[in-house]
Amino acid sequence: MNAIEQSVIIARFQLKPNSDKQAFFDNLKPLFDIMSKEPTFVNGIVHENVDNPDEIVFYEIWNCSKETWLAEEESKAYRQGPYTKAAEFLLRRELSFYTPTAEWGTTITVGKHFS
Repeated sequence: MNAIEQSVIIARFQLKPNSDKQAFFDNLKPLFDIMSKEPTFVNGIVHENVDNPDEIVFYEIWNCSKETWLAEEESKAYRQGPYTKAAEFLLRRELSFYTPTAEWGTTITVGKHFS
């Protein structure tokens, strides 16, 4: 068992057609600026789907369990305004939680490392 428990969150957002993608990002940037200073935050990456430009995926790594993240991070006050505003742009939002088990090229997770 690893000394540090980690969760990887894949947050998938499907924007409404013809949404202002820049306004969507501008709304969430302050949230990510604050979130990135949380003690259990490791990193986050934003992805845009090449084949579906209205699909945005956030990849986040946290040094905590899914249960801890849901209990302690998801409900923080600084998230509520951006979450409410983001809903105006969205058809749906989906969160999936994973545990890192292996990685190549970096050493940011607790998974087994390969060269």
